[in-house]
Amino acid sequence: MKFSEIKTMGQLEEAQRQVKKRVKNKGEAVKDSFRDMKESYSPGNMLLSGLRSVSSYVPVDQFLLTTVRRLKRSLSK
Repeated sequence: MKFSEIKTMGQLEEAQRQVKKRVKNKGEAVKDSFRDMKESYSPGNMLLSGLRSVSSYVPVDQFLLTTVRRLKRSLSK
């Protein structure tokens, strides 16, 4: 509804409800975006991102996988 078309108090209240709902939805979207960003830039994810960029030159992921497998074997004995 365009605000210039509001003629009655009921229409005004409905328009206000719609605006409040849009603002609330936008606020939730911003919060969700922040949570996603916070999760993406966690220390663990930053470390993995760095390892991925280095692993194109050195097979770091294979080294880490081998290390984890050896640790699992030693712990299960």
